[in-house]
Amino acid sequence: MIDSTSNPITKPVLVADGISKSYGATRALINEWTSNAGLVEVHALLGANGAGKSTLVRILSGVIAPDEGRLSLHGKEARFANPSHAGQLGVATVFQELSLFTKLTVAQNIYIGREAKTRLGWIDERRGAERAAAILARLGADHISVKATVGDLSLAEKQLVEIAKALSHQPDVILFDEATSALGPREALRYLSDHRITAG
Repeated sequence: MIDSTSNPITKPVLVADGISKSYGATRALINEWTSNAGLVEVHALLGANGAGKSTLVRILSGVIAPDEGRLSLHGKEARFANPSHAGQLGVATVFQELSLFTKLTVAQNIYIGREAKTRLGWIDERRGAERAAAILARLGADHISVKATVGDLSLAEKQLVEIAKALSHQPDVILFDEATSALGPREALRYLSDHRITAG
């Protein structure tokens, strides 16, 4: 773990302290976990099946609430009602299960519910496509057409669209619950190396 006190420009962004969750006799526990601002960090959660990796990601993303412990975001206690609420506060999650609409285009999926609008309030598809293309280019995934129907993409391409969707929220922290499993090691490092990431 990186000691945030060793660098004055780093401050804790998301902190989990004394977090636990029980499922019958099975208890998932983590003593402390911290993501810092001011630098790019990648945290990998390693452990055998049933060790609690996905449980921690679900707690940090607001899918479930911990039985014990405290979450804090930017120094203030945080309680995430759901992943959408966590995303609004700056914690985005890319889950292993895709949440894309296969009959919509790439651009429509990336900004669904947050579409660019014209002065008259109509959806501005041209501007939305430009914004989506910029995010894909930032990921090094500009080979994916923003006009393509998501159902026609490969699994790896769909994963990249899912990641682009998360990045479009400009989050402080991105959590991955094995969401890069469809990408090879080179692809994962290439597309994600310039972002602060927590990988499950």
